[in-house]
Amino acid sequence: MVTLADVAKHAGVSASTASRALNGRGEMFPETRAAVLEAADALQFEPSLLARSLRTRTTWTVGFVVPDVSSPFYASALKGAQTALEEAGYRVMLMDSRQDPGGELAALRTLLNHQVDGLLLSTVGINRKQFRATVERRGTPCVFFDSVVPRAGEGSVLLDNAAGIEHLVDHLVGHGHRRIALLTGSLVETSGHERLDAFRAAMARHGLDVLDAHLRGGRWSSDAGREGTLELLAADPRVTAIVASSVELALGCMFACRERSVRIPDDLALAAFDDAYFAELLDPSLTAVAYDPAEVGSAATALLVEAMQHGDATRRELKVSVNLVTRESCGCTP
Repeated sequence: MVTLADVAKHAGVSASTASRALNGRGEMFPETRAAVLEAADALQFEPSLLARSLRTRTTWTVGFVVPDVSSPFYASALKGAQTALEEAGYRVMLMDSRQDPGGELAALRTLLNHQVDGLLLSTVGINRKQFRATVERRGTPCVFFDSVVPRAGEGSVLLDNAAGIEHLVDHLVGHGHRRIALLTGSLVETSGHERLDAFRAAMARHGLDVLDAHLRGGRWSSDAGREGTLELLAADPRVTAIVASSVELALGCMFACRERSVRIPDDLALAAFDDAYFAELLDPSLTAVAYDPAEVGSAATALLVEAMQHGDATRRELKVSVNLVTRESCGCTP
């Protein structure tokens, strides 16, 4: 097996210089670094991650826990996080909690048992006590994204949920709608309850009532969107517009309307929070709040790397901006 000492001898430098050249650390003459890299290539040197971990007391891995790996949002957030982590020298270990707090705790324990250096977590509802007992007692830095445990972790990155819902309500009111319903996500998650609170506030600002019968959902899935829409249509046929808290809920709403021969937007306007890549291809195309999920992942990673490398870093909370993209489902001309 080729060792670091072999590379150093081949390049005519010390082992410490060879190590710094291979890891990209420290200042040295460009020709020295080039000689070390050429020697490593010539000898087909493969550094030992285990030896590196034992030497530095780090594993250079980060746990990434999401509620649903099939979601376009989490897939894009993962890409943003992975790119930023690789640039910082870390690898990603991905876990899917399956939208279950018990599954989330199991995923966290698995990652912590693998000695990850940090965690990126979109929680589905574990509480402060559970987080303290599972993560904080190990001293592992954790940054939340999309959904948080209040007063926990080293930082958080959230979408501007309030602004997004305000955009949707204001736009629908601008189309003349007054009886507007909401398909909610999980209300134990940050995005779910923030979007509900924002919907109530936006409706109140326009002097419009929010009836209990106009709130349906409770899960981030197309099935919940379909069931909630069918319940809304049965409870109050006079509802003229629906705000969906996610694109999955909006898809479910479209399925339900097709079943009941309700035409979008002629009979019922629809607008959603997430502008997924396929939103423009739907029939009708979907009016939605847009943002960059990869930015969520990369911003959360930046906070986590800072916390892992500088343990005394101040906790920071960031918000990612959103904007409205209008299409046919609300009644706009494409």
